[in-house]
Parts: sequence; structure tokens; C-alpha cells
Amino acid sequence: MIRCTRLALISVFLGALGPLAACGAGGGAERPSAGSGGAGNVSTGGSTNGLGGSVTNPNGGSGNTIAVSQAGMEAGGACQQAEVKFEPKIPTVYVMVDRSGSMFDCISTTTQQEPSCKTPDDTAWVKLKSAALEVIGSLQAEVRFGFASFTGTNPASGGKCPIIDQVDPDFNNQAKIKALYDSLPFQPETTESVKKFETPARQSLDLIGAKLLADTSPGDKYILFVTDGQPDYCDDANSLCAPDSVVAGLQILKQKGITTIVMGLQSAVNDLPAGILQSFANAGRGENTVAPLRANTDAFAFYDQCNGVAGWKADLTASGKTAERGVTLGTYTTTAGPSKPFTPASSDQMMIVSQLKTALSGVKSCTFDLQGKIEVDIPKAGLGKVAIDGTPVTYDEGGTNGWHMLTKTQLELKGGACDTWRATGTKINFDFPCEIIVVVK
Repeated sequence: MIRCTRLALISVFLGALGPLAACGAGGGAERPSAGSGGAGNVSTGGSTNGLGGSVTNPNGGSGNTIAVSQAGMEAGGACQQAEVKFEPKIPTVYVMVDRSGSMFDCISTTTQQEPSCKTPDDTAWVKLKSAALEVIGSLQAEVRFGFASFTGTNPASGGKCPIIDQVDPDFNNQAKIKALYDSLPFQPETTESVKKFETPARQSLDLIGAKLLADTSPGDKYILFVTDGQPDYCDDANSLCAPDSVVAGLQILKQKGITTIVMGLQSAVNDLPAGILQSFANAGRGENTVAPLRANTDAFAFYDQCNGVAGWKADLTASGKTAERGVTLGTYTTTAGPSKPFTPASSDQMMIVSQLKTALSGVKSCTFDLQGKIEVDIPKAGLGKVAIDGTPVTYDEGGTNGWHMLTKTQLELKGGACDTWRATGTKINFDFPCEIIVVVK
């Protein structure tokens, strides 16, 4: 590697971008264009003796670039220029939606429901679908979206549990997701256990989690888990048992690097206690989790009431824990972590859209990878400048609120800077003076 010093020549060849182009003597430097392969914007202002660049709407499928110029540290020095591919960390998100029977109930009435609503537009299923497709469409160039619906029918009566319909993650995936979403039929008009759509959340989370773990694309992995009712084992067993298993599954996924964002659709015709959603939201983030218990019970209730439930007992056996009174599938504390579930009214499509946007804004990466072509001399990193939509971001060596170098090749936004980028940021600018840059062959 060659440090940026006077008269140093850089022999880097950057594939389709071409070899380095020499620039004239003197302190100024003619900046290169973005190159035919890049969709990103390259700053034409800022430092002439360092690295200056801007990125707009980063997309893993495009060639965003940042401009690098190496100039003499003294007047009259020679300089070299190159363009280096900028690669943001792109998140992958499975939008995983409940397809149980209650999603097809009419939500404008609390009277006795038919097995499925005669007015599709009056169901949580249709309102969620419209909202989800709108939000996926608005973010599909920045996020690799996959989709999965989950339900199941009672195996004891010859049914299948779970039933997963899914689309693999990719950029610009809305059309494929819509095609599958539109093809899924409503709950059949029956209350027979072999046909009634159930909510096997744990089994479904395990399967989608395995798909994400097998996905080799870089970037963080997420599940957006949307439901409107109590999870079960496709058997209508004791409603205390399946939530314990779901908490355990979410905690295991987080330990493996998958974060789950929880949304519970609210209506007068479903049964989704707030305490269960809170437990799911904390478990999905790897935070302290309070046991999802009923009033006037304690953690002993899980074993006492669930040891005879086939699904819970099978999960206990698979966990390797000892089958004894007091054992739980999830790991619990007496206080809850800070994360909250999203809880839009299932009748309010605009609220669902708004909360989906808020939920998914949190997956937008605050880490920017220079792909090993450029290294920053970390002790001197504070000489650089970063701005979001033209507003300077404070350098924070401690990495708590502002920008800092996570590694020599990764810049990270933390605290309020990350929040701003996720919520409203459309363009981020980097301006690094020559003396803090290391150029790698």
C-alpha cells in the first residue's frame, strides 16, 4: 500500500473504470466523471487534495463511485486520480405475513363472523397487502426484499403445518411479490380443523430464518413479522404455549445475526394481547424480554400447562433443556427492553403504510464500505468531513453520536446521525483530505 505523499504514484487499475488518469501539476486536480458503470453522483467540489464523493440512493446493483485524487502536499506536486467503487451495506428483509383465518374476517364489525368476509376490502389481509406493496415499491432499489406468507392446517386431521408461500430476496422485487400475493386464495369457507387456517409462527420463523442464513449476500438480515392473532401449533391448543416457543425462536435467530421487527395488526375481532407483542419485539432485537404470561401466573405455568402440548414438548426436546418444572423455552427477565412493537389498526391502511415505512427505515444501513480500495488512517480520521443532505455530521471518535471509522475501510454513522440518515437522508457526502488516505493496490 502507498500512503498519500508528495510525488507518490499510484498504480491501481480498477477494471471497467479504467486505469488511473494523471492530472496536471499544482495543488488543484481535475476530477473524474462518474464512469459509465456508475449510477452514483460524484462530487465536483470539496477537497482537491483528498477524497470527495457523494452517494445518492445507494443500490447494490449499481456502481456508485467516489472520487479519489492524490495531489502533492506542497505546491507544484504531481497528482493522480482514480474512481473507486463505493459499496454500501445493503440489507435483506423478508416481509413475513400471517395468513391465518382471522386475517380474512371483516374488520368493520364485532358481530359473529362467517369463516371469511364477503367484502375482501374490509379485511386485514387486503389492507395489509396494499400497504406492504406500496412500501416495498418505494424501497425496492435500496433493500433486497423477500416475501413469505405463512399459515397451516391441523396435521392431526390430515392437514399440513406450516404452509409457506415465498419469494426469494432481490432488488426491484415488487412485481414478483405482488404476483404471489395476488395468487394466494382467501381462507376457505369452513371451520373444519383440517381446512381452517392456523398461525404456526415458530415453525415458519425457523424456515424463513434458515433461508436468510443461507443467503450469502453482504449486509444485515431482517424479518418483518406481521401478524394479527395468537400463534399456535395448528392445533388450537393452550394459548400460553406457542408464544413461549416463538420468543425462543426469535432469540435464537437474533443470536445467529437475524433481527426481527414485529408488527401486530389491531382490531376488535382478533386476540393479540399487548404483552405477547412486547415480548416478541424485545426477543427479536436481542433485548431483555418479559415472559408472555397471563395475569396471576408465573413462569412455572409454561411447564405445568404446556408439557402435555405436543408442539411445545417437541420444541423443549429440540432445545436440549431438561424437562422439569420451571423450565421455559424462551429466556426471560423481570424488565423489558426498549424496543416496542408496531401496532397499527388493521382498518386504517394509511396508518399501516406509515408504520411500515417507519419500521423499514430502521433497516437502512448506516455503514459505508470502501471495498478495500481505500483505507483511512484512523488516528487522523477527524480531519475528514461528512454531510447528510448538506448538513455537516460531527466526527465522534468514540462512535456514539456522529460519524467514525468502524474499521480502516468502513465508515459508520451512530446515534442521531444514523437516525437522520435512515429517516430523511437522500444524499451523503464524504470529503477526506489526502493526508488521512491510504490507497491500496
